[in-house]
Order: sequence, then C-alpha cells, then structure tokens
Amino acid sequence: MLNWLTSNATALAILLAALTFVWPVVQFILVRRKEQQAHEFEAFHRLIKELVSPGPDTQFIWIDRQMAVLFELRHFPRYYEITVRILDGLREKWSADPEFKWPRLIEELDLTVKYIRHRKPNKSLDASGGAPLVSSLVRRRVL
Repeated sequence: MLNWLTSNATALAILLAALTFVWPVVQFILVRRKEQQAHEFEAFHRLIKELVSPGPDTQFIWIDRQMAVLFELRHFPRYYEITVRILDGLREKWSADPEFKWPRLIEELDLTVKYIRHRKPNKSLDASGGAPLVSSLVRRRVL
C-alpha cells in the first residue's frame, strides 16, 4: 500500500488539488440554487397576491395587471401543479359570479392553463382538479 501511494503521489496530489478547487464551486452552485428558489417563491406568491387581492392604495383590482400576472405565471414551472388548481378555482368562482364582467380575464386564464398543461403533461394537471394526486399523497403518508 505504501509503495502504491509513493508511486502515485503526483496523481494523488493533483486529485487532492482538484477536489480542493471543486468543493467550493459545488458549494457556491448549491447556495445560488437555494437563493434562486427563494427568489422564485417570493415572486410567485407576490404574483398570486396581485391576482386575487386589491391594491392597498386604491382597493381596486386592475384587469390589465391581472392579465399580466396570469401570463407571468407561465414562467414558474416549479409551481405548475398548484397554479393550475388555483386558476381552475378562480375560473369557477369568476364564472359563477353574475357581476363578473371581464371575459378577457377568463380567456387569459384559459390560455395560461392550456399553456401549462401543454408544457408539462401530468396526471395531476388534468381537468379533474388533481384529486388523484392528493389521494396518492395521503396513501403514502398512511403507509
């Protein structure tokens, strides 16, 4: 063993130097990824709030801003499953409200849901509302 170590000392030194360099790079990448996920989380939740809550200064919800938010939700693939469920619920609520007078908003909502379902085909994104996904998660916890 000692003979092998002395004969491969140069290769081992190079390997150790490479690992010494690579480890901080890996750590940096992991930290940046975590920061990016936190940033996406904040941005996603801010968009959802803008979609369903009136502005604090005017107490109005601006239709064009809501349309822009609906469009921007397409850029959060990590949140596609919950986005579809939220948008399906909003569509039901808005469609049932006789005072809702903005068909452009429902059209943009439908376009976003269609885009998400096309980009990430998944059983939990189907029109059934994701119930099979919930029941499978519950079964996993119970077992």
